[in-house]
Amino acid sequence: MADAGSPRRTERQASGAKASSAVQPQQGRTESPEPPLPGEEEKRLQEDESSPELGVNGAGVANVSAQGLLHGDTTILPGGSDEEEDDDGEFSASSVNFDTDRDSLTSEEHDGYAESMSLLPRLYEHSYAHGRRYHRYRHGRYPIPNDEDEQSREEMMHAMMLEATDGRLFYAPLDERNVKKVLDLGTGTGMWAIEIAEMFPHATVTGTDLSPIQPCWVPPNVKFYVDDVEAEWMNGDDFDFVHLRNMIPVLKAPVDVLRQAYQHMSPGGWIELQDVDGQVHTDDDTVPEDWPLSRFTQHMVEAFAQFGTNAHAAVLGGDQLHEAGFVNIRHNYIKLPYGTWPKDRVMRLVGMYFRTACEQFFPAVGAIHFPLLGWGKAEMEVLFAECRQAMRDPNVHAYGKMHFWSGQKPT
Repeated sequence: MADAGSPRRTERQASGAKASSAVQPQQGRTESPEPPLPGEEEKRLQEDESSPELGVNGAGVANVSAQGLLHGDTTILPGGSDEEEDDDGEFSASSVNFDTDRDSLTSEEHDGYAESMSLLPRLYEHSYAHGRRYHRYRHGRYPIPNDEDEQSREEMMHAMMLEATDGRLFYAPLDERNVKKVLDLGTGTGMWAIEIAEMFPHATVTGTDLSPIQPCWVPPNVKFYVDDVEAEWMNGDDFDFVHLRNMIPVLKAPVDVLRQAYQHMSPGGWIELQDVDGQVHTDDDTVPEDWPLSRFTQHMVEAFAQFGTNAHAAVLGGDQLHEAGFVNIRHNYIKLPYGTWPKDRVMRLVGMYFRTACEQFFPAVGAIHFPLLGWGKAEMEVLFAECRQAMRDPNVHAYGKMHFWSGQKPT
């Protein structure tokens, strides 16, 4: 069996894991429980969060402790702040280089990239609105920019996840010997697809996205396609592992997409949904009533609803997998601090990543989402400024959650 989705860790990740050895999660069991009952998500999450016991909860979902410093059972001790930065500015977002100046695809001559039906030059064009760049193929389907700022944010989120999970790319209990075909839906910059291809060099990895923003130089076992995951699939069958990250909240019909995945997977194959919940949590009741970021997350629910999507859909993954026909559903989640308030050094780094990613998300949704709700530019800027200030208050110990839902196609 693969080592729980952990690729070779960076020097920072290795040192971070060593520094945080006092907060190590327990090993979870690997039983294969019965599929969950529909409509049990809230109850299931309460059971997952309230009980430190591992095994199978009352809803029939495996409570697998999310291996990593910020796994679901971790208590994050406060005591940090921006003042805890090193002299070398390690916790300054401006000092982090996420290598977004990579070659993007500008022609149809790239061997690692193709389009579902035909390779047309228009697929590599972009649309522009409100000072931001968007995908041209099926324009408007995904109302988030694809420009360099958004790519930087996406790569920062990837680095954040690796720090928070101790380098894991997935939690599904894959058997490395059986992983021959991998599909990454909504691959974005392609970082996850590239790293999984390096982890499984014997496997063929396919990444699909509406935007052709992946790098030109990729491992020989990676192919990228311009495609809409909510349209009819034409990019292969018999996948052993299907991965979706930060996709469920932007899909209009997520269960239909999961059913398509089911139809195109090999018996016994696994699927994993990895989504940030877009909510505010606290373990010590330090989040004030009417906290700016809490108000922002509620506005996001309204804004996403304008596009027929659910900003808080991350918690629904278990029910959606069950409805699509998957079994042996497993759930992990990690905590993502809003800011540098944790005492632990690595937790502060994760908090810096998450805060910066949130701050970069404000103008992205300010371009289209908030105007749809009738907000003016000045009104938006006031709220965004309040949110930025709120995430710098070390006395508010707030965090978001990233959920990892895994399910298996019956053999």
